[in-house]
Amino acid sequence: MTDVKYHRDSAGMGEMLRADFMVRAMRDKAEEILVRAVAISPVGRPPGDKHPGRYRESWHIRTHDRGGATHDRAEAIVYNDSPEALYVEYASYGAEPYRVLARAAFGGIHRR
Repeated sequence: MTDVKYHRDSAGMGEMLRADFMVRAMRDKAEEILVRAVAISPVGRPPGDKHPGRYRESWHIRTHDRGGATHDRAEAIVYNDSPEALYVEYASYGAEPYRVLARAAFGGIHRR
């Protein structure tokens, strides 16, 4: 029987978590989420909606190598910067939220 020992290399692990291939992997996953989010984004119609399609067209991805809770790993963030994004995701009192980003990230495409 061979005696095997493991010695953690924290510096090496940090390099791996921040490496270009890890940033690309996070971006690839974020792009999948973005595609699903765009596909299930609601689009209003005039005259009720003065900016039809603005929410759907406002999805973006931001990546960097100092993310996570401890800023030590690759991270990709999918976000929507339209003014109505919070209302679409969480709704307002008495309205049903669409939860577009949550559904895109965790549940795939589901009909309401």
